[in-house]
Amino acid sequence: MAASACNTDSLPSGNAAQQELTPDLLGVQCRAARALLLWSQEDLARRARVSAVTIRTFERGQGSIRPATARLLRLVFEMAGVTMIGGDGDGEGGDGKNGLGPGVRLARPVPR
Repeated sequence: MAASACNTDSLPSGNAAQQELTPDLLGVQCRAARALLLWSQEDLARRARVSAVTIRTFERGQGSIRPATARLLRLVFEMAGVTMIGGDGDGEGGDGKNGLGPGVRLARPVPR
C-alpha cells in the first residue's frame, strides 16, 4: 500500500489540524480502540507497521499523521473487530440524530 505525502507545514497544529487531516480516525478513537482490544501502542505499531512514536504523538494530539496512515490504522482496527463511530455519534447506517461525538465499539467479541 503506497502512502501519499501530505505537506502540513502551513496548517495549524493540535487537535483542530488533526481532525482536518485525518477524518478517517481521531487520536482519541485510536486510543479507545486499542483499549478495547487490550493492545499497547507498540502492539498497534507492529500490526500497522508504523513507528510507536507515530502512534504516541497522534493519540496525544501533539501532531498529525498522513491520511493514508490514518486509513491504515482504521483498517487494522476494523480487521480486529472494532467499528468506528462517526462525529455524529452513529456507526455505519445511523441516522445522525443522537448528537453524540466520535467513538468506537466492538463489532464482534475480541478473540482470547
